[in-house]
Amino acid sequence: MTDVVNTFPQAPPPRIRVISLALIRRPSDGKWLAMQGADPSKDREFYRPAGGGVEFGESSRDAVCREMLEEFSAVVEAVRLWGTTENIFHYMGEMGHEVVFLWECRFVDESLYSQDELPLTEGDEQVAAHWIDPDDLAARGIPLYPDGLSAMLKQRGADF
Repeated sequence: MTDVVNTFPQAPPPRIRVISLALIRRPSDGKWLAMQGADPSKDREFYRPAGGGVEFGESSRDAVCREMLEEFSAVVEAVRLWGTTENIFHYMGEMGHEVVFLWECRFVDESLYSQDELPLTEGDEQVAAHWIDPDDLAARGIPLYPDGLSAMLKQRGADF
């Protein structure tokens, strides 16, 4: 009898992703910068602040600054860490799990605040980020992720 070897590729084990997101508020009207996304499996749109993964050996502060440079070609100052949250979700039919660092950031180039939308590069795609009002999104039934961010922005926004 011969030993049977499984030659089918194995799915990688689930993992917790560590990300760092930029909370950028426009001084003129108090709106927040966020990227629009969609989950076709749920036929639902959503918004999320810009940012991305923290690389091995990189601080969450350095990660948010690097991500803003990569995505917007813009330099930001990471002013302070607002908090950390855990985000467990389903996207495209798959479960996701993230630990999210939320950084208050400011654009060094203040002219970026006057643009209604900011083009950004997300992977190979060119998309845009918009200035949003979390209360307006909630009234229209559009979520702002990670969960609980709207409440945090409302609570802490006055201190911004």
